[in-house]
Amino acid sequence: MSEVTGPHLYEFGELPVPTVAITLYDVRRHVLIEDGRIRRDGPVHAGRFRIGQPGRSVVVDAVPEVGSGKLLLLYLGKALLKEVGAARGSAAPIALMDMAWDIEDPLLKMSAQRLVEASDSGQRPNALLAEQIAYTLALHLSDRYAAPGSPKSDRLPSLDETMCARVAEFVQANASAPVTLAAMAQVAGMTPSSFIRSFKRSTGLTPHRFVVEQRVLAARRLLATSNLPIVEIALAVGFSSQSHFGVAFRAITGESPARYRRLQRGHG
Repeated sequence: MSEVTGPHLYEFGELPVPTVAITLYDVRRHVLIEDGRIRRDGPVHAGRFRIGQPGRSVVVDAVPEVGSGKLLLLYLGKALLKEVGAARGSAAPIALMDMAWDIEDPLLKMSAQRLVEASDSGQRPNALLAEQIAYTLALHLSDRYAAPGSPKSDRLPSLDETMCARVAEFVQANASAPVTLAAMAQVAGMTPSSFIRSFKRSTGLTPHRFVVEQRVLAARRLLATSNLPIVEIALAVGFSSQSHFGVAFRAITGESPARYRRLQRGHG
């Protein structure tokens, strides 16, 4: 992530991998120089993005409209792009179009804002959520901006009720431990990229949302049947803090953990 505080010359050097840049501020003038030649000279509006190609040397001369702003850079490694390519029926890493700030993509903008907010809060983002965002963005980019000639996505592998139940059992058995996307996908016998899409289609939930809901369900049982302090329940079911637990619990149940406990015991 890069922060802009005024007119500046940015020397990114030679890009090692396909790189997605998403600006969250308006740029009055943005001069994009690739391999010593000016490729684009003009304004860029907040929410627009660029896909830079590996092997090109990049220099940017930016004059922002605002006093400060954030630019998010996503470096898409070969392993991730190869897995996304496999999900589309290719043995090679997926190739992305060469794009230079021409359109706005709401999903990329929203994801960038979410990652910036997590960074600004001073808290490390949940590992499962970070994994999920990475794969979701890679899948989205491959669906929308794959280079001409790239194979189309094949039919998704199915995730039946039995397999969904096995994944649920795995999550419940690891209530207090970090659950990774790779581990959930392994239970289902899928790659993470295929698992995300199949799981969402089968359950209507993202893997991260599913894990949060399972942990809130476990917490509801403990709140109703035990006298454990709420902070101990939060940690026991896998939340990093009582405040994180409270936000997630209220979002799913509509009640705070304390009020839910009182209601379950007949106290309004």
